Amino acid sequence: MNSSLIGLISSIVVFLIVALTSTKNPAVFLDWHAGLIVIGGTVSAAMLSFSGKNLVMLFKLFLSRVLKGTQKNYSEVITEIVHLSKEARKGESALAAAVPDIKTHFLKEGLELTLEGGLSEREIDTILLKRAKTHYVRYEDDAHMFTTLAKFPPAFGLLGAVVGIVSLMQGLGGADAIKTVGPAMATALIATLYGIAVANFIFIPVGENLSKFNKQDRITRQMVIDGLKMIRAKKHPLLVEENIKSYLLPGERALLKIEGGANSSSSGQKAA
Repeated sequence: MNSSLIGLISSIVVFLIVALTSTKNPAVFLDWHAGLIVIGGTVSAAMLSFSGKNLVMLFKLFLSRVLKGTQKNYSEVITEIVHLSKEARKGESALAAAVPDIKTHFLKEGLELTLEGGLSEREIDTILLKRAKTHYVRYEDDAHMFTTLAKFPPAFGLLGAVVGIVSLMQGLGGADAIKTVGPAMATALIATLYGIAVANFIFIPVGENLSKFNKQDRITRQMVIDGLKMIRAKKHPLLVEENIKSYLLPGERALLKIEGGANSSSSGQKAA
């Protein structure tokens, strides 16, 4: 189970524990009026802000990148680049034979452009840089949409609280009105609670999660672009590996496991 899904479950559990232990009557936290104005208002505002297609895409993003995890596997990318650098030194036929086994789509795409011919190295680099920038901008837009959605629930929660307080004030002139102030005030604030919970437990964390994914994806694509340049130049695999690993911090490099990497093969030769 990835950390994103654990975080989502944890937030729900924390909310339930607080709700169930903070009052003798936990049912006070269940109010369909508050739910209607917060959820209904957020959905309505989202439909005004984004198209239906965008909303469907947001739901898919939530499932694919958050529930399934967003951590980029740098080890896999570097392993593939190092492996391709070895194949490139054997010849173009060996490099072409390795293409079907590549799992990193952007790397496979760039290598196919290289092997197809008809484009200069500079033209290929320009195309890949443009595609990497396009992905970054689009993914950042996805994260921004969740950040925008996070503004709606608290606002509608406040609106629900205002409606509840207006209803409360209207009934203060009646008999035994003072006895109803506490329960009515609590009910009025439930909408605010719902709005804050939805924004801070779901939309804001998801937006941050997607933004983190986008930054990791940008690093990966830059690794690929630099790796392809060195593969075309038939640089030594050790140089390729160390150069690509330079995109990571020392602690991240120490945790990498490069299968069949140039370092592991060279260290194995020294041991022998």
